[in-house]
Amino acid sequence: MREGRMRILIVDDESELIKLYRDILTKFGYSVDFALNGEEAVKSYEKAYNKGERFDCVIMDYRMPTKDGLEAMREILKLDKIGRIIFASADDSIEKEALKLGAKAFLKKPFGIDTLIGALRA
Repeated sequence: MREGRMRILIVDDESELIKLYRDILTKFGYSVDFALNGEEAVKSYEKAYNKGERFDCVIMDYRMPTKDGLEAMREILKLDKIGRIIFASADDSIEKEALKLGAKAFLKKPFGIDTLIGALRA
């Protein structure tokens, strides 16, 4: 995996949290895009993937309008078998399911910067 200018897609319905992620990750040298729900995430991922500009990692929330994180992850991994998704949710009841479906890590909100960067570098 590339270090530095890795392309990250943040998927969360909380715009303030997206801004926080974006500010932190850009300071660490990551390129960041975002989606406000699972439907937008799938469309953004598919568009980038079809242009040969796939995301290196997706940070995915669970509870969102339109399409939840598990459903969006299923669709992304159907498109891109080697897609890398890190689940970030306050709802730890879905941790086992997220990991079983293909998430590379599960981060329980709230978590620190070191935890986030560590998961991206793993």
